[in-house]
Amino acid sequence: MKIPKLKINVDNSRHSRYPIDMSTNTHKKPIQPTGNFRAIPVAVPENLTNIRVILFEPREPGNIGSVARVVKGMGLSQLYLVNPVPFQDVDAAWYMAHGAQDILENCQVVSELKDALEGIQYLVGTTHRRRDVRLPQPVPAREAAQTIATLSQDKSVALLFGREDFGLSTDQLSLCQLSASVPMATKNPSLNLAQAVQIFAYEVFVASLEEYPPSEIDYAEVNALEEFYGRVTRLLDKVGMSPYNREWETYLKSLRRVFSRAPLEPRDIATLDMIFSTTYRYIERLEKKLESTQ
Repeated sequence: MKIPKLKINVDNSRHSRYPIDMSTNTHKKPIQPTGNFRAIPVAVPENLTNIRVILFEPREPGNIGSVARVVKGMGLSQLYLVNPVPFQDVDAAWYMAHGAQDILENCQVVSELKDALEGIQYLVGTTHRRRDVRLPQPVPAREAAQTIATLSQDKSVALLFGREDFGLSTDQLSLCQLSASVPMATKNPSLNLAQAVQIFAYEVFVASLEEYPPSEIDYAEVNALEEFYGRVTRLLDKVGMSPYNREWETYLKSLRRVFSRAPLEPRDIATLDMIFSTTYRYIERLEKKLESTQ
């Protein structure tokens, strides 16, 4: 007996980045209300809209897509990519973002980290390796998640992840008010980028299900802090101070550590700026007077 061949009609007009539905009409699953689909239905905490996930130079399009899926699944919406590998026309990115293509389509792609930090008041960096002793010791992901859930009630908070092969540099971690890590049983293997994002995002989601009072501290934006540190080092250079081997980046790490012991508010920066800026302008006036007498 001749067995008839199964003919499958494929609609080639659809873009290849979206997975093709190969199911037949006779085997379609019944449509279920979203609220009844998950085993444990929960209301999405509102503070999650204030949390940003930033990937610094991600190298794998598939990881970018997977992270987009994590972002949506954990109730987040902000995904920023800093100098990523081209991914928009790579099928793997869209396939791995299954169900979260909207996050991938609307993610923000920027060339520099400072652009991704625009508006961020509290930055949490992630790491797997032991770091410079001048940096604060990392806290477990769960503890960091509680801090993020608390501050994001009324402030903009970001989770920063490094590239797959190197992670975040020491300089990048020194920008963060808090560094965090996932406790693991062994040194290797380390977590895949998307796996790390999933763990942190889940911990933040669970922590956000609790109620927290808004923080009374009006945190200054991370970029405003960096601009302030730049003005401080400019003054120190003006008066002739020179760090060892003129390594200002190394000195900046120490400077950030000193000022991070107590959170700075915009009014704190304005107060300190008055001292440093007035001193800098005074020195400039003296220099001009000296030049005019020569």
